Amino acid sequence: MSIHNCMEVINPKLGRQDWVNAALETFMSKGIETVKVDAIAKSLKITRGSFYWHFKNLDDLLAAIVQEWQAANTEEIVQTVEATGGEPSHRLLQLFEIAARDDDRLEKAMRIWAIHDVRAAAAIERVDRQRLAYLESLFLQIGFSPTDAEIRAQVAYSVRLGWFIIAVPSNPAKRLSEIHLVHKILTEHVEMPDGINRSLL
Repeated sequence: MSIHNCMEVINPKLGRQDWVNAALETFMSKGIETVKVDAIAKSLKITRGSFYWHFKNLDDLLAAIVQEWQAANTEEIVQTVEATGGEPSHRLLQLFEIAARDDDRLEKAMRIWAIHDVRAAAAIERVDRQRLAYLESLFLQIGFSPTDAEIRAQVAYSVRLGWFIIAVPSNPAKRLSEIHLVHKILTEHVEMPDGINRSLL
């Protein structure tokens, strides 16, 4: 950090999380290419010197965006669902409902970023595996075989991602209705027809 930056006026009320929150809002609204120190400082109405009290550089802030996404959109959700307890089918439905109420802004921004950024792509793959593993564990607890649990987890996750990939307007009420039906379908124990090789599914 330069001497000039050290001499800039620092707002003691602004902390690391304020910078992260401002960066997240810029990221979700305008894309990762607009996440710049000067622009965020301007949005916070503060000099850029404050930034270097909390971050080494811009890459450090971008890493914080990834961490915030993983924590808020995965880890904290799993913790919330598990804290409620209850039967695995009930926890699965609660997970579905949380996903249905999400506005998708952060999720969509992350996946757009991952198209052309190796670090973001690695984070997406890591979190996708984490989410699929959790979904699969719930289906296993419901009583499905490992193969059935894996397939149902993939279908459920595909529905989640499809909400913002498909260019058809939706809303939380419609999503909740859809996800309740998806939950009903995926938690039903259905015998596979004769002649179907389950290992190919």
